[in-house]
Amino acid sequence: MVLRRKLAQSVTTTILAVLFIYIALSVMCCGLIPGTAAKAEERGDLTGRFEEPRTVTVDGKEYIENNKLTTILLMGVDKSEERSRNDRPGSFRSGGQADFLLLVVIDSKHETLTPIQIDRDTMAEITILGVLGNPAGTREGHICLAHSYGDGKEQSGMLTAEAVSRLFQGVKIDFFVAMNMDGIINFNEALGGVTVTLEDDFSALDPVMKPGETLTLRGKQSEYYVRTRMSIGVGTNEARMKRQDSYMSAARAIIDEKMRENANFIGNLFDAVSDYLTTDMRRGRMINEAYWSRNYERKGIITPPGEHTIGESGFMEFRPDEQELLRIVLDVFYEPAGTQ
Repeated sequence: MVLRRKLAQSVTTTILAVLFIYIALSVMCCGLIPGTAAKAEERGDLTGRFEEPRTVTVDGKEYIENNKLTTILLMGVDKSEERSRNDRPGSFRSGGQADFLLLVVIDSKHETLTPIQIDRDTMAEITILGVLGNPAGTREGHICLAHSYGDGKEQSGMLTAEAVSRLFQGVKIDFFVAMNMDGIINFNEALGGVTVTLEDDFSALDPVMKPGETLTLRGKQSEYYVRTRMSIGVGTNEARMKRQDSYMSAARAIIDEKMRENANFIGNLFDAVSDYLTTDMRRGRMINEAYWSRNYERKGIITPPGEHTIGESGFMEFRPDEQELLRIVLDVFYEPAGTQ
């Protein structure tokens, strides 16, 4: 596995992790952000992939790694401010769980953007830390827990990126962007609310959130819709992922409209969620990726298939179909030899 390791930094002038690359890349046009055109020089090779591309052979067929990719891991972290205040100083096992995981693959060669959504219950090889915060080996566990073995910021982000890289056969993860899920309300209010049709019953949390209602989510309603799992509907993460997809689709349309109306809207959105973000991706690189990719074909979300079961621990476990997972890796990250 080759993972880009650089000192991550908290960015105070950036945008919502879960939606910036996935949504904004597909709706930005030239000039929407003042100065963008001046900053977006010829792309060149900025991915850090200077070594020879890897070659693998599967079922007698040779594949070569596409070295014109930029991979960005987006995380929604379930760690409330209240719990953060109660964490012991110096603890290396209180980073919070990465309940939302989306790997965005930007292909500058074929001009495509492919999002891969990862079930937080996926069983994967994760790094665990000792009492001094040093890596103490790996074990199988829920991939969302990789983030919890860390400081809740840069270290946790890199540990999660490592786990995702291992899951996808060692593919490179160039950047990560993590948002504390407490930032959902700020994001939702910056959009003026997001309208969805409720398929599940949230009335125990808010009396107006009844199944079948079409509702513009405001305040805590947005957090209930995107974040709540156990007490809603069938209570599975699979069902919550579908709600998150619905929310993102509706939010994308709002962002598109607001950006066309006001060139400064993205800057306002930066400010609304900046306190909830940790990333190793600089704001300028985000803007440039958006500019370079503005006309790329946006592929539909890929969700690796597999089986949900109750594990020996009593918790839900998701095990991806290994053959289908390999197919996704070959399709997204590699090319058949001789087609380059």
